[in-house]
Amino acid sequence: MHPRLFRCVVPLASALLLVATTAGAQERPNEFEAYDMPGWSFTPSFTFGTVYDSNVALTGRTGQPEGTLGDTLFTMVPGGRIAMLSNRTQFSAGYRGYLRRYMDVEELNGFDQRAFAALRHAVTPRLTIFAHNEFSESPTTDTLDLNGLPFLRLGSRSNRLNGGIEAKLTKYTTMRVRYDNTWTRFENLDNLVNNGTIHGFSTDVRRRLSERLTVGAEGRIRRSDLTSQESRVIWFQDAGGVVDYRIGPHTLLSAAAGFSRVQDSRFPEARQNPYLRADLTQELPLATVGIRYERAYTPSFGFGGSTDNREIRGYVSMPFGRNRFYVQADAGWRRSDPSFGDIDLQLDTFLTDATFGYSATRWFRVEAYHAWSLQDSIVTGGEVSRHRVGAQFVVSQPMRIH
Repeated sequence: MHPRLFRCVVPLASALLLVATTAGAQERPNEFEAYDMPGWSFTPSFTFGTVYDSNVALTGRTGQPEGTLGDTLFTMVPGGRIAMLSNRTQFSAGYRGYLRRYMDVEELNGFDQRAFAALRHAVTPRLTIFAHNEFSESPTTDTLDLNGLPFLRLGSRSNRLNGGIEAKLTKYTTMRVRYDNTWTRFENLDNLVNNGTIHGFSTDVRRRLSERLTVGAEGRIRRSDLTSQESRVIWFQDAGGVVDYRIGPHTLLSAAAGFSRVQDSRFPEARQNPYLRADLTQELPLATVGIRYERAYTPSFGFGGSTDNREIRGYVSMPFGRNRFYVQADAGWRRSDPSFGDIDLQLDTFLTDATFGYSATRWFRVEAYHAWSLQDSIVTGGEVSRHRVGAQFVVSQPMRIH
């Protein structure tokens, strides 16, 4: 690892472990978050602000004594969210468009989009179905947060779909079956990125042994079809055990461990390795905080096609609906080593994202924002670092649909 990256790992890991003393893990804060109310509701929104981007071209520091090219841009974000909440059904769908106008580098002006839809419905007291889809169109790969992707100023479209069922087999036994589909398409292709589609099927069965302890088993199979430089198929198979332990009334520890097998059509030999993940979640009166660690073989749209992935991430979430002052933040480190091929192609990636806001009224908020991304890899010219710092005003008013 580069010495500067090593100096970053120590304080970041220490901060995440400090969070873990009160902590937990979840996905990144939901940018479509809104007030939930019974029945149908619609929440239109409009955000406008200014951001300074320290590295608009996402170039490496190597060979650039004058530093990277930065610029200030203005953003306008129209959007909306429709939702329905009842005793048996939860449905929501949202859209946001991102209009960017740069002060100096006008050729980077553009309009990007994100949209999502989610459904959860209790068919019977014992059977629940769920589905979620999210589409994004992004001008850079560092905002995709996909494993094994080098940071590039490269436009892309990505879609993530999952759905399945949750069934209560007995009073103490539950089963979950889930299908996942992820695809990505890039504007231009080279040997660093791949177009492709990943299909996944997973299932787990859990049994509650006591008020605090739940144990079970899980299995997953994934197929990655990559079509950029050459058509190839990569299979991933995982099997292991899971455990959930409630340390306290508001503290939950979840862990899983097992073995993974990956087979690439370009290589005769398969690779096998243990996998491990652990989540610690702490719910506080006004916030939720957490930490997550995972090591596993993971499909990738980057140059490796598949990676031996190690990741640690922590977060804090204070919903603006319950706090006049609120924070949405997460931070993480990820190392991605190609499962096959040259070990020197590893990626070390750091990501932080923080929003500090003040809710002046139910419909108007003021936010300060900072995001930092750093990646070290010999294939992208050394370290690629990017800071985005800005302020924005958010106008959003939920309305009940009668």
